[in-house]
Amino acid sequence: MQEKTTKLPAYGVVIGTYDHSDSHVGTWLHELIYLRANGTIYQCAVDVNEPNGAFQYMLLNSIDPTMFANISSLADGYHDLVRNSTTGAVDYIRSPFIQKSEGCLSVIFGFMNGIFGTNEKVWKDVTGDEAGNALAAMMPSSSRVFVFGAPYADPNPYPGMHDVHMNQGDPIAGPFHHLDGTWQDGCVIILKTDNTLAGYFGKFTTQSLNTDSNGFPV
Repeated sequence: MQEKTTKLPAYGVVIGTYDHSDSHVGTWLHELIYLRANGTIYQCAVDVNEPNGAFQYMLLNSIDPTMFANISSLADGYHDLVRNSTTGAVDYIRSPFIQKSEGCLSVIFGFMNGIFGTNEKVWKDVTGDEAGNALAAMMPSSSRVFVFGAPYADPNPYPGMHDVHMNQGDPIAGPFHHLDGTWQDGCVIILKTDNTLAGYFGKFTTQSLNTDSNGFPV
């Protein structure tokens, strides 16, 4: 029997205005997005690749603002989110509006289409900095930015966010399986200057889109 997941140690959203961005090349490739909220700069390390160069991302446009109202009504700054379907927490697979079995690729597309009001259905396989460039290109047209993930345990030199990617479906024998959980996925959503919403969603190729109620791959 699989052990109960410990999930991420914390989960939430940081909201602010875009200040600047930078690329960080290390063992894991991130696009660093810096947000300003109430005089504080938050650093958000958004995963855009993995060490072997395999990664997938999806950009969604025309997100339905009525499905995002409980998050967009929050003040700028960091907010903890209870991991369920009512708080505004993000889950790449689940939605109360989908009357299908969880996990297949069509379900995540149906979920995104139903929640975010879009028909885009493309997970893009990327290497190098393609995903980072796509994310960075979104920022100048934003008036407000929402980054979902896990807050930094150490706020020095910046408070901020990491685990900004799918946080479930990791291989059972892998090093990140113990962090799997539902309603704790990371992503970046922007409010554009034209008052429309768009989002960046990323996942590692080893992560399954078929998960059980613990967020474990099945």
